[in-house]
Amino acid sequence: GAYYTPPAIASFILHWGINGSTDADILEPSCGAGVFLEQMATEHMLFHHATAVEYEAVEAEKARAIGLHDSEVINSDFHRFCLDTDQRFNLVVGNPPFIRYQYYDEEQQALAGEIFKKAGLKRSRLTNAWVTFVVGGSLLLKETGKMGFVIPSELLQVTYAQQLRKYLATSFYKINIISFENLVFEGVQQEVVLLLCERTGTGEHLIEHIEVKDAEALQQLDPHRLKLPTKQIDFHADKWTYYFLDKEELDFLNKVRVDNMPKIGTYADVEVGITTGSNGYFTVTQGVVDMYQLHEYARPMVGRSVQVNSLCFTKADWQQNLENGAKANLLVFTPGAKKNGNEGTKAYIENGEQQGINKGYKTSIRDDWYVIPSIKISDALFLRRNNLYPKFVLNDAQAYTTDTMHRVFIKEGVNREAFVVSYYNSLSFAFAEILGRNFGGGVLELMPSEVEGVYLPYREENAKLFEKVDQMVRDKKTADEILDFTDKEMLQKGMGFFETETKMARSIWYKLMGRRLNRETLEKAVPEEKGEIKKTVARVKQLNFFDVLQQYPENIVENAPVVQPAKKQDPDGKWIKTCSSA
Repeated sequence: GAYYTPPAIASFILHWGINGSTDADILEPSCGAGVFLEQMATEHMLFHHATAVEYEAVEAEKARAIGLHDSEVINSDFHRFCLDTDQRFNLVVGNPPFIRYQYYDEEQQALAGEIFKKAGLKRSRLTNAWVTFVVGGSLLLKETGKMGFVIPSELLQVTYAQQLRKYLATSFYKINIISFENLVFEGVQQEVVLLLCERTGTGEHLIEHIEVKDAEALQQLDPHRLKLPTKQIDFHADKWTYYFLDKEELDFLNKVRVDNMPKIGTYADVEVGITTGSNGYFTVTQGVVDMYQLHEYARPMVGRSVQVNSLCFTKADWQQNLENGAKANLLVFTPGAKKNGNEGTKAYIENGEQQGINKGYKTSIRDDWYVIPSIKISDALFLRRNNLYPKFVLNDAQAYTTDTMHRVFIKEGVNREAFVVSYYNSLSFAFAEILGRNFGGGVLELMPSEVEGVYLPYREENAKLFEKVDQMVRDKKTADEILDFTDKEMLQKGMGFFETETKMARSIWYKLMGRRLNRETLEKAVPEEKGEIKKTVARVKQLNFFDVLQQYPENIVENAPVVQPAKKQDPDGKWIKTCSSA
């Protein structure tokens, strides 16, 4: 389905871009049914000429029917238009489609690759269509042009947009990012930002982040704030999450970097957990082990945050999970188990084949589909997807884990207890927010390389704090109680931080974590009994510090927008765009 750009957003971007001029040549590379064109017509905006490109013929006809003066709507693929046109524009605006690479056909992939090549960039198989539209739009700007797009907040943090961030930072002299406290697309958990870029010719590369409540609040935004960004772009920063912070907070984080504080990766290697191909099949309760006589293949495992309520996962903790009926066993079958195992083993494997487990992508490429590769026990565990904060746990139980947790292999000579407890402080929590990425429902995710990048005030002396912090977690003490203790011991006494600096680290964590969790979702309009239209607003509830993770399932399948990707329709192979500016 299509998710239409709110008129208030289209109006704001156009007024920002035109900025009182009367001779602008304007391009919209994916106009849909023409929300931007309609705003230009409704508000009688002045301009020289408007060009709109739309792939879908039906949508293009709707856009033409608006009848905007001095405009043309071209029914074509923007990829082809971008590569063939000699036109250059003062302003490029729009809401590009969110389409994953694999939904392009071969020709579209080749054209997208040419656009990236023309910009001096390399396109990967993870790159979403909106990235191509942003790059293509920038190529068609005049030397002092402006570009305003509605794009997913992934721009700020995902790896596949990293080279785009560097490209934008070097190509434009002013960048404003406008985000929203509340989600602005009806019924969709996709967080978007407005990307406003200018080529001013000044040589300075400045950036600013501004947050407003919702689309309507844009009308009260002081335009002078957009003209005067204050933060120098950090060309060495991998992500733009930093720019949610104010200058004082950024200066503090830069000081941490300059002081060369070590990171988790200094002391350990982080890898994804075991990829079973079907956690529901390979992780089982003790009852299943007993029923099918699988004791020979059952290994201790932990795979859910609710099974870990401390800094140290012990054998007693694992045993308690077993008694509580948790899936605390990982089935590590050996080659030939289907043929040589006991009757229960054979029955369980055959049952998996009847369910089609052997036909999954991961299982089907194995010699024996039921033999899981990369079976290793790690020294510690780091939760991959989280709500309030990521858990970091010493693995004293020698338990295996699935890909819901990362495996942490501590380097030789590092004190294990000091290493784990050193993570529990406001500064490390803040960097977990900065380095991770968030998506639908406020979930925070960190990949192994991002975990390794978290700054860590490690000192061997911190080992003496381990037992107390472990007990505080088991006793479900509040966040402030724990961080008040650890910040004072680790950051102030251990690292020489001033109290004002530890408070700033805490406020940075609160700001980023709170922003992620406190989202209002704009629900779709629903008819009431009397035929009226009613819209409801749902707020993400902020839960207790230690109970919150128990409210979220561990089987979040992937880090992607909740919006469904575009798909091809038979027989004509056309796209159904998502989040288009239709």
